[in-house]
Amino acid sequence: MKIQRLSTVSYKFFSPRGKVVMVDPWLTNDPLWPLPERTPDKLREIDVVAITHAHFDHASGVNEIVQQNENVFVIAQFEYAFSLQGRGVKNVIPTNFGTTVDFQGIKFSMVSASHTSTEMDQKGKPEVVGTAAGYVIEFENGQKVYVSGDTGLTADMKFVVADYYKPQISILPVIGLFMMEPEQAAYAANAIGSKYVIPSHDFPKQASEAANPEAYKEFIKQFPVQDTYKKVEIFMEIMKKNYPHIKTVYIPIGGTAEIG
Repeated sequence: MKIQRLSTVSYKFFSPRGKVVMVDPWLTNDPLWPLPERTPDKLREIDVVAITHAHFDHASGVNEIVQQNENVFVIAQFEYAFSLQGRGVKNVIPTNFGTTVDFQGIKFSMVSASHTSTEMDQKGKPEVVGTAAGYVIEFENGQKVYVSGDTGLTADMKFVVADYYKPQISILPVIGLFMMEPEQAAYAANAIGSKYVIPSHDFPKQASEAANPEAYKEFIKQFPVQDTYKKVEIFMEIMKKNYPHIKTVYIPIGGTAEIG
């Protein structure tokens, strides 16, 4: 499985039959997304976008992608899907918990997440839009990837994701703040039982590591996230010590990994 990381939670998956799956595109006003990956040609490569929830760092880029690629499909939780349609986004596929969407041989099963889903209205106030979720994505060759989205620990990680779906790869947030701390994420990784786990939602240590350093400096003035790399280090240490049977794969922003 070829996986490319384009931002703090934005991942691109390249399927065995040549489809390109994008999950949670920040992109718009994103200081991290690599500049060579922002071109119209790159955005037109995307066949389907799956969104876990409406927060800006997961969903703001969907409009930009749609503008460059009128044929792209967008998968989202039921209420949020209709909100996207109301804003003119075409080819939206509504789904909900317990449901599986089969997109040209790639299956998207929505699972629960312990988080919120809001957008800012025109007055700058948060407005609830649907419910946060995760996905188990099964590719054409049967390989499954669990993308948890932003979440705390949930019982469904064990009783639904692990016992029923059995994903080979899990992508989990590990940075605390509004989601799992490293210790909780390690516990979740063991409960899920994937062969590989990818820690996620960290931000660069130095502004020079961002695609747009000046924009990143402005971002961290509002969101003090620059120490989240330490949480990844803690997570990886816990995994190595307590769960060595699970391979931890760190993908830096802009990086690509071949897994499985």
